[in-house]
Amino acid sequence: MLNILVFVLIAVTLVLLSIFVDGLIELNRQEQEDKKQFVRDGLEGYMDQTFGIGRFKVFKTLLDSEGNIRYLVYLPKYEWLKAPTYHWYEVYEAHTGYRHNAYER
Repeated sequence: MLNILVFVLIAVTLVLLSIFVDGLIELNRQEQEDKKQFVRDGLEGYMDQTFGIGRFKVFKTLLDSEGNIRYLVYLPKYEWLKAPTYHWYEVYEAHTGYRHNAYER
């Protein structure tokens, strides 16, 4: 009798554990999809549209003399079995919208 009770408890525990893990996996997948659908406004949104979501890295945030925010960003470019090369840009807000300038080394 005790063996049957232990067997049933183990079976119920495994079923509940599998339901819990399945829920965690589904929640993680939903969070990943929500990150892809997230649209940012302003300067960050311009950088997402121009360079691609998550492709750029913000190196430095600058304030100019007028109090506007400027970002110094870089895009790593990877080639097979080579060190990455970086493309540098300054992204800022102008009167007609947002702009970016490429920097050469």
